[in-house]
Amino acid sequence: MQKNVKKLCLSAVLSALYVGLDYLAVSVSAPFGGTVKLSLSGIAVIVIAAFCGPVWGAATGFVGAFIGQMITYGFTATTLLWVMPAVLRGLVFGLLFIAIKRRVDFLWLLIPTLVSGAVVTIVNTIVMYIDAKIYHYPVALFGAALVSRIIAAVITSIIFALILPELLKYIKRIVKE
Repeated sequence: MQKNVKKLCLSAVLSALYVGLDYLAVSVSAPFGGTVKLSLSGIAVIVIAAFCGPVWGAATGFVGAFIGQMITYGFTATTLLWVMPAVLRGLVFGLLFIAIKRRVDFLWLLIPTLVSGAVVTIVNTIVMYIDAKIYHYPVALFGAALVSRIIAAVITSIIFALILPELLKYIKRIVKE
């Protein structure tokens, strides 16, 4: 019982962190065309997935992204679609983290961060396309704009893999207390 309460509390805190970090995201005009959103919100989902597993990662991604969507856009026809990338990040990272035997050094963490980042980029691109079709607005999804999005995903994944080893060690000490 106490273990589940700790997981629930950690999930709640990281969901709130997700919302805050997503609020601080920066959208920049990409050199290859289109705009790219740079956000560190995914780190919250990755941390819970590393500590509690893929289901908790997916659930935290859902709650954080859903609250962020509700604050920013309200509930729309595509709200649940926009939540899916965060859910999949938690699920994919959590499963791959288990597959690499929970190793916490940079090179081993790079694998699940890159793969989950690629999944997020692919699903976000699909959701952008669906959203554009439903709401009839033009959006640059392929070609140069996609190259910019992939570069941003790789850079973000590398940043995550660089900060995760120390972050996970630090949080592990706090959670055990």
